[in-house]
Order: sequence, then C-alpha cells, then structure tokens
Amino acid sequence: MTGGYDERCAADLANVGEGRDLSREDRAWLARVVTGAVRPNRDKPLWDLAHALAALAALTGARDGRDLVTLALDPGLARADQVETRLAGAQARGTAAVDGRGPTLRDGAEGWRTTWAGLARLLALAEFVLTAEDLAQFAAVTGWLDELAAAPDAEGAAQLGRRLARHLAAYRTAHLPLAPLERRFRAILGFLDGRRAFTDDDILDFWRAAMSGDDRPGFRTVAEHFVTFEAASSLLGGLEGLAAPASLDAAEGWEERLDASLADLAAAEPSETLAVLLAELPEGPKILTGAERDDLADLLRLEPFHRTRPLTTLRATSFGRVQSGLANRLRRGGGGAGIAERVACAEAEPYGALAERVAALSAHLDRMLRIAAALRVPADAEDLAPEVRSTLAAALADIRRVRRAGFDDPDRLAAGFAAADAALLRLAEEAGRLARAIAGLARQRPLDSAFAADRDVFARTFADAYAAEATA
Repeated sequence: MTGGYDERCAADLANVGEGRDLSREDRAWLARVVTGAVRPNRDKPLWDLAHALAALAALTGARDGRDLVTLALDPGLARADQVETRLAGAQARGTAAVDGRGPTLRDGAEGWRTTWAGLARLLALAEFVLTAEDLAQFAAVTGWLDELAAAPDAEGAAQLGRRLARHLAAYRTAHLPLAPLERRFRAILGFLDGRRAFTDDDILDFWRAAMSGDDRPGFRTVAEHFVTFEAASSLLGGLEGLAAPASLDAAEGWEERLDASLADLAAAEPSETLAVLLAELPEGPKILTGAERDDLADLLRLEPFHRTRPLTTLRATSFGRVQSGLANRLRRGGGGAGIAERVACAEAEPYGALAERVAALSAHLDRMLRIAAALRVPADAEDLAPEVRSTLAAALADIRRVRRAGFDDPDRLAAGFAAADAALLRLAEEAGRLARAIAGLARQRPLDSAFAADRDVFARTFADAYAAEATA
C-alpha cells in the first residue's frame, strides 16, 4: 500500500502525474483530493472541477463531452502558463467569462472563479477521473460531460459536482483501505467536538447517544472503534505537519513515513495479534481451558485499552456480554432469561468478580510460564544461580499437581509447551498488565461503587433501546 491507498490507485495517480509532468506540490494536492484528505470539505475540489468544466464548455463552445475530454487530456494544458496562453483571449459566453486571473462562472450572487494555476490542477483531476481504473468509467463520465456541454451553467455544474462526488466516494471505498473508517472517525470527532483526547466516559456517552438511533451498536464494538480512533489520532498527531504542500519538501522521507504509518494502521484490527495468539495455542496439553480462552479473548480484545483504560475494559466485558445476550435472544426469538430481565443487567458480572478472575488468570499463566521454562531448561544445567535452579525444580514438581489433559504425557507436554511458549509469554505479560491496571483503578475508585453506577446507566440505556421488545 502507498500513501494509504492500494497499488491500483497509486498507478492511477502516477499515470496522471507523469503524463502531465506535475510538480511535487501538484502531485501531493491531487493525492489529497483523491484520498479525501481535503478539509473542511473533501468534495470542494470536485465542485470546483464541475464549475471549471462548465466554464470551459461555454468559453470554448464545446459541442459535446468529447470536446471537454480533449481539453482534460491535453498535456499541453498541464501548467498555469499554458492554460493562460490558450484561454486568456476567450470571449465571454453565457455565464462564463475570463479575467486577468482566470475563468469565472456566474453562480448566484457570488459566482465562481479560479486562477490559471487552479484550473491547471483541476484539469489534472479531470484526467484522473476519466482515466482511473484503466478507463473503466470513461464512458460514464463522458456521458455526464455530454449533458454539461448541452447546458454549461451553474445548475449543470452543480449536477455534475454531485455525480463526481459520488463517483470518487465509490473509488475511495474500492481502493483506500482506510475509507471504511472515515465515517466512523467523523462521527467520533463530531461527538468530541474536534478533540482527539477522550475519556472512558466519552466512550460510554458516545455509545449511549448511538443507542438512541436505529442501529443499537454493541458497546464493545463502539469501544473497538475508539481503539482505532486513538491509533489514528496518534498517527495524525505525528504527521499533521505534513498536511501542507509547502511542508512536504522540508520533511525528509515524508512519503515513507506516511506509507508505513498508514499501512500499519490499516493492516490489522487492534486486537488481532492477541486473538491470533490465543487461537494458535495448541489444544493439548490443556494449558488453557475453553472458558479461560474465552475470558482472555474478552478481556484483551480492546488492546491496548486493557493496559490504559481498564474501566472501559471492565464495562465491555461485563455489559458487553449482557448486550450480546440481548442480541442473541432477539435473533433466536426465545431462550434464556426474558428481555425485561436482561435489560435490567441482572446477569452483569460485578467488576470485583472480574478483577478476581483476571488475577487468577494472571497467576495461572505465570504458573504455566514457569513450567514452560522448566521443560526448556534442565534444572541441573550448568551455570544456573541457586534460586533459578530451585525455581525450575519446583516447576517440574508442580507438573504432577496439574490436573489437566496432557500433563501426564511427558512427550506431549514438552512438544505442546515448545509450540506455545512464545504465545504464553505474551499472554502472561498482557494479563499481568491488565491485573495491575485494574488494581490501579481500584485504588482511585472502588470497583463495587463503579459497577453499581455503571449498571444503572447501562440498564437505563438498554431499557430505552429495547423498550418495544421488552413489552412485546
């Protein structure tokens, strides 16, 4: 991936940039327009392009869309001086005219205008729209230009602008891995009033607001969105100085930095690494039971929030399961507790109980790590410190006390731990971090009172969101 877009998009941009011999600044501008990185309105360049083409259609007396295509694909109109030389003497026609700075088009009280340099850039954008994806949309865009040539006015430009915006939005969805995240980010940024920093309660309040709509998103899903938003905000904070074209030349290696950062962000969901580690643990010996695997998957799925936002992790684990139960009950149409009982969060697990289970999981994983070390390093190995030798010997003896499948088969035990020790080390480390984070939270805010307050909030939200189903 290049610059947050795929190889097809990179090739489309390169074709225009090389064919028109665009400057570095103009290439950067075109890439930002194509990827939607124009603020505050990413569709403004497309609106400008539509008005520019309407002005050109009127000024040049274009008979149909093919005449406009010829102008857009003309490499002799790649620079501002070339455009000015060709069009500066054009006579005003209809609502279009030319002044000393560039073309104009009457559009309401204010009208539209651009400079010769701006027009050159817009023609490069027109070439991109026409030629992208190996001319896949060439016929459709040419048809739109036919309609514009027949009525080259502000109304025709507005219609073309809307079509181009929809067209480029579809292109972004197909070729920008980050495009599916964009709407999500805009919603979060709007809720935070432009702030990038947020609290646990911001996540909860955002979810509550979303629950008042038709979607009724899961709290865990919303929390995962904030995980990605935080990662993106961190990335943007480190690269925001690259936003202006003038800064690109001054930032050494900016292309590589942007490519690598966006690729890392788009490559994987935040929880994927730990989920893969859990999935790859061998079934035998039974280092983790199915219930322990499920608990770890729930508790660590919001990486890195299990380290940095333990309250959100507790909320997602306790009340996320309640909401999943509600969704399953509605999908099946029956089974288990009724809707009214579920929305009251009677089955939500208290934070104190979760903290105890986290501590138990962490202790168990530490125990398994000691056994893994004992199986890998003989207790009678040379150059071992006495305390290490004692720990390894104790871990070997501990194997006989583990009442789990596979621990009574030495060969299977050794092979299983050899395959799992790297994953085991990471899982033990993360479980320990979560335990310490929860302990730190408990010192600031008693877990029992935090759970009671949250249960009231979640119960009210569920009751409002599922009121119709609860009374059915």
